[in-house]
Amino acid sequence: MVRGENMNDLIIFKNFVKKFKAKKIGPVNCSIERSKITAILGPSGSGKSVILNSILGIIKRFSGDISIDNISRKKGNYYTINRKIGYYTQMDFSLYEISCYKFLFDICITMGISKKDSIQRIEHWLKYFELWESKDKKIKSFSWGMKNRVNLILCFIKDPDILILDEPGANLDSLWRNKIKTLLMECKKNKKTVIITVHNIDEIVDIVDDLIIIDNGECVFNGKKSSLNIYEKYKVYIKNTFDLETFKVFLKEKNIKIFKYDEFENSIIVAFDTYQQINFLFLYLVKNKLPLKNIVRLPINIESIQKALKN
Repeated sequence: MVRGENMNDLIIFKNFVKKFKAKKIGPVNCSIERSKITAILGPSGSGKSVILNSILGIIKRFSGDISIDNISRKKGNYYTINRKIGYYTQMDFSLYEISCYKFLFDICITMGISKKDSIQRIEHWLKYFELWESKDKKIKSFSWGMKNRVNLILCFIKDPDILILDEPGANLDSLWRNKIKTLLMECKKNKKTVIITVHNIDEIVDIVDDLIIIDNGECVFNGKKSSLNIYEKYKVYIKNTFDLETFKVFLKEKNIKIFKYDEFENSIIVAFDTYQQINFLFLYLVKNKLPLKNIVRLPINIESIQKALKN
């Protein structure tokens, strides 16, 4: 399923094909909406990196076209397009003998940011990512987590309209992953467009608006996350046996979705749309004297998304 173009599209792939010696990516026809958070998903080797690198202009030779804010990647001025884009990737910095502050200052000047703005922005982002106390240390001495935070600063520091993040949660703990999610939501509120790839979609599925799914070099889905029927599922383990049919009637009355019952485990997989539905379930169990043994949230992964596509 690939949606048609609309007036709010910022990036449009038209009959995009990139050929390599051993494989071909495309034809890809898809679009990315302005001021939304779009996740590009797919198995390893499916073509996600080719899509990102083509948006960035790293891959220059391809057939078809990519337009970014109505400017053709093939025909347009690279500076005009690239000044709108901030990019996160995992630079190592092992060969950098300079301090973190000096590195960021040099980058800002290279980007065309004034000296005054550079000083203000560097201080803001170093403090945001809790690196201010380490600003004078050599960047190559940083831990992987600290280096990743520097990479994130590089993405945000020029205040771009388009943010492209390739696996931003790598080498970061859950606290920092949640902080990045909050930051991306703030970017969306400020009308910025966020494009993100992740290995574990479960980490960001709650903030994503749209999905682009690439499989075997082709776009197999481009549209709203809500249209894929991806549910946040929970496996509910009940201590005592219960009347399944009566329980199903109750769940349907409360619009709680039912997926699978396991008689051996005495468990049932359900999905909630609201917190109120969770309360309804707990009240039912208490009222019917059915002790809750455990409740486990099931992860959303590429396999569950592929299953949703088939359905």
